[in-house]
Amino acid sequence: MSALVATDLLTEVLSCYKPHCRYLLGATVGERHLTGRFAIPSSCYIDDTGHLNAVEVSICYNQMLYTTLAMAVRDGTEPALADWSMDDYWRRRLPDILVVRSAHDFRRPIDPRSFVGELTLERVTARRLWADRPPLVSIDTTFRFADDRGGLATGSVRVAISSEAEADQAG
Repeated sequence: MSALVATDLLTEVLSCYKPHCRYLLGATVGERHLTGRFAIPSSCYIDDTGHLNAVEVSICYNQMLYTTLAMAVRDGTEPALADWSMDDYWRRRLPDILVVRSAHDFRRPIDPRSFVGELTLERVTARRLWADRPPLVSIDTTFRFADDRGGLATGSVRVAISSEAEADQAG
């Protein structure tokens, strides 16, 4: 069962982006899955290429990931994040969430002005590296972007949520 991401939560999740880089317009979240609607009226860094490119895919991916994690923390649906409060999420969102590995496959050009994206949390694990520190969370994800003209890009990303900032605050 999917739930619509509330506008106020999405606005807060995207608040870390410059206003002209808030590409995720709306989303629904199910168990470990997000589907979002996107629009990029004009690229934030390059003249119009006429298609979605790798930089924009990374930005859109991050917006889906941040939204998925915010919903998981808020709703308590992800065991590896069960001890997080929303305050923990907002504090850790930027400094602690790190892309470890990323692969993109562009199969057919996507119109950046209107497309959809999907993100799936394939595997989420938490393990303690040190007894006196919070666990390291590892997240394997897959994603897909498509438009209504057959454009398609897919990929996979491994994300780590470090415990460094939290350990620094405790110590």
